[in-house]
Formats: sequence, C-alpha cells, structure tokens
Amino acid sequence: MILCVYIYRLYITYNIITQISEKNNREFEIPVISGIKFYINEAERCMKKLLHRVWAEINLDALEQNIKNIKSYTGDKEIMAVVKANAYGHGVALVAPELYRLGVTCFSVSNIGEARELRELLPDADILVFGGCEAEWFSYITDLNLIQTVGDMDFAEELSAWAVSSGRTVRVHIKADTGMSRIGIETAAEAERILSLPSLSVEGIYTHFACSDSLEPSDMAFTEKQEKTLREIAASVAEKNIPVYSQNSGGILYHPGFEGKTVRSGIITYGCMPSTAEKLPFPLTPVLTLKSQVCQVKTIPAGRSVGYGRTYITDKATQIAVIPVGYADGYSRRLSGCGAVYINGKRCPILGRVCMDQMMVDVTGADVKTGDTAVLYSDTIPEITVDAIADRIGTIGYELLCAVGARVPRVAVKNGKVVAAENYIAAAVED
Repeated sequence: MILCVYIYRLYITYNIITQISEKNNREFEIPVISGIKFYINEAERCMKKLLHRVWAEINLDALEQNIKNIKSYTGDKEIMAVVKANAYGHGVALVAPELYRLGVTCFSVSNIGEARELRELLPDADILVFGGCEAEWFSYITDLNLIQTVGDMDFAEELSAWAVSSGRTVRVHIKADTGMSRIGIETAAEAERILSLPSLSVEGIYTHFACSDSLEPSDMAFTEKQEKTLREIAASVAEKNIPVYSQNSGGILYHPGFEGKTVRSGIITYGCMPSTAEKLPFPLTPVLTLKSQVCQVKTIPAGRSVGYGRTYITDKATQIAVIPVGYADGYSRRLSGCGAVYINGKRCPILGRVCMDQMMVDVTGADVKTGDTAVLYSDTIPEITVDAIADRIGTIGYELLCAVGARVPRVAVKNGKVVAAENYIAAAVED
C-alpha cells in the first residue's frame, strides 16, 4: 500500500531520533501542516527515500562561522540578515532560527508572503520587507509587525491614508535610489514629505549599491558617490535622528568605512562571494552542498551516443553512471558537456546534455557502484564550489543557489549530525 503523506515542511530533529532509539523505537507523533498524523519511523523512511535522489546539505557550523567573521569585521554594527528567496535557496526554516540563535535579530525579505512565513518562525524579530504590496495586503504589515519599505510618494501616501483610516501606525524604512535606477526616492524633498505623512513611523533610510563588490577605480568612485547622495538626502531630516545605512555584502567587504549602524548581509552570510573577481578580506565557508546518489552504472561500447541530441559519442568502451538530478532540480543545463561531479573523490565529467531529471557522467576507472554519493556543489573541492561553477557558465552564485528546486530536500547538519530537514513537496512512502 502506498501511504501518501502530504508535507509542506518536515522537521526531523536529531534529539527526537535519539529519544526514539533510547525508548525501544517508540513512535513519536510529529504534526504536519496538512493535518495528517505522521510518525517518526515513517518520517525516517520518507527522508531516506527522498535523499536517495538528491538533497542539499546546509552546514550550520559554516553559517555560524560566517556570522562570527562578519561580526568581527563590522564591529558593533547590527547585522540585518537577508533571507529572501528561501534564504537564497538554503531553506529559510532551517537558516533563520539558527541566525536568531546566533544573535541576529533583524531580517529582510522580498515580499509580504515571505514575511508571513518568517514571522511564524521568528515571532520577535524585526522584519524589513524590500518590495511594495497591494492595498489589500496592508493589514498584514501591522498585524505581523513588519517594517515596510517605501520608495515612492504614491505608495507612501496610499499607505499613510490606509493607516489613518484604520487607526494604525505603520513602521517604514525609506528607500533612496542613488544609482540602481530601481525602487527609491531621489530627493531630500521626497524624504521630508514622507516624514510628514501621518501614521507612518519612519525608522530608517537606506540605499542599495550597484557595484560595491568591484574594486575597479570607476566602480569604487560610483559607490562612494552613491553613499554621498544617500547622506545628502538624509541630511534634510537629520534632526529626526533616523538611522541611515547602506552596506550590502559588497559594501561590508570593500567599503568598511561607510557610516551606519546596520549592515545588510546577503550572499556572504551563506559563504559565497558577491564577485569572484576580488579577494575576500576575511574567510567565508559555503553553507550549501548539493549531493545525489548513483542510480545506475553501465558500460557502453565505442560509437554509442549519450543523452539528448546525441551531442556526445563515445570513442571507446566507457563506463557511465546515471545521476538522478537535472535542470528541474536547479542544476544548470549549461553544464552539459563541460561540468563534472565528484564520486568517491574522483572527478567524473558530465557526458552529453543535462536532462530534466537525470544526467550521465563518465566513471571509467573510478570504481563507482550504484548507491555511491555524487557531490555536485562542494564546500571543499575548488572546481565545483558554487562560485567556481557560476564563473564557468557565465553567471553568479546567487542564481545557482536560488535555482535549487523545491523538490530538493534541505538537510541541516551541525557537528557532523543531521539536526533538521525541510521538504516542500508531497512524498510517497511505501508501507
């Protein structure tokens, strides 16, 4: 019989598993959002089945070390952890509580939907929403005690009018466009006008840098100009003592002298570089590794084509392994014919095209068998770090991390042990 367990978020803690082993394998009930009752033994079987295909390991020790290094470098500035896009693909339900435990109390997300999810995880944290929202969502801003970005007069006036009519006060940060040509006001007069609007409590003014991750002289000058423009806009309301801040990941790394009591830590939180063209002033460790398991090994003769389009033809007898991961999981098709995975420490080149759900690699002479672990993104193998792969295919680490798909379970690891896991899709468990 197939038991279908519909899971939106599955948490499996090491402590619970330990309790089970200590109490003669007694089954402990775990609530799931779907309302279906679910037992730890079934959870273990479910995760084993899911992890057999592909999983992302989230190294909480690396996350902790990155935060410690950022804190050491930025001094007494408050870290605002950017956890939008499911914590850059890492799994916000795994990452955000750990960041909070490490002393981070201020977070930022892209939209109200992400903010609602984060508020469930962190009832007491400050949460800044970068993007705007429609009027029908305004009540969530106050109901969830969020901080809303305001970056244009029309939105600010609409939000103020709603707050007045609702008898509420909305916490806001003003966003200044100083060179990105995205969301943001551009003049001191606009900042003054927003501060005069009733029922808006302005708690900060900030901007976003366009090229703070570059040490090219022209880019350095542009970033400094952005910082100066922000300060000029904020100067008109200086008597209000409103905090002004600007440093994103690039600003933290390469413009440490900029003023402000808050820094927005994005990609560097997760151990990746905003730009691989520059050296890091302090070490970072990648938090995410992507792994799978070999599902089949076979030997094919010379002259055999591999994959869609017959783009690779063997020139000799070749042993190949099928890896059950593809571009539907977020592993880029651009790695077709140029990427590699590592199995048992051996480099195994990708043959032919990456498929939607699978790819084939050359394991000739590598002593590979079904069930062996294949490492796709590594924190230690230079060729297959996220940043190295991004460089190879002409993109950025941000894209690769955010592309890791919803059908890839995230597994949190601390001190070498699995402490939690998150799965986003329905799972079928054979009973």
